[in-house]
Amino acid sequence: MDELYEFCTRMLGDGEAGAEVAQSAREAGGAELVAALRFASGACRDRLGGKPVADGGALAPGGELSSAVAREVAAASARLPQRQREALALRELLRLPYDQIADVIGIDTAAVAPLLARSRLRLRAELRGAPPAANDCPERERTLRTATPRQDGEAVPAADDDWFVEHLGHCSGCRRAHAAMLEGSACYRGWRPAPAPPAAT
Repeated sequence: MDELYEFCTRMLGDGEAGAEVAQSAREAGGAELVAALRFASGACRDRLGGKPVADGGALAPGGELSSAVAREVAAASARLPQRQREALALRELLRLPYDQIADVIGIDTAAVAPLLARSRLRLRAELRGAPPAANDCPERERTLRTATPRQDGEAVPAADDDWFVEHLGHCSGCRRAHAAMLEGSACYRGWRPAPAPPAAT
């Protein structure tokens, strides 16, 4: 998989534009993937100029059921805010750790978990065509901040981990939110990478 091409294509919803930005990012970042992704992230934002991204439906080959699902995920992803699209691609597609995601997007590392939580919940809501289920639990934000790094294999303090397991045992709203995050994550990972363009000769 060509990580730069796939990232840029998902950010722009357009394979040709993605290939152009990816090539520029390779030249700017050299062999360092995070540096190239940092350049690509900014270049994609500049190219969009605040306009909505294309629906992404052309980013999966047509024909079979898995492609139809991929088109749905591509279209749902296209409706997310830019930073949420970036966070999902960097984590679910490229599997970057939180410190590298923060570096690419230009945010504090502590902000990555809340961003990913919102991204996964929003993606799941877009896929289902319905807003997330109401959750008035006063511990909702703590649940999401703990569930996200736990899901991603990032470090979670033992006290928070123990609290999280106990809390989910009696809070149905947070259980639903946790399940929605897992569903959003699984759906995004099921979106197959777009075919990379042929190498220039």
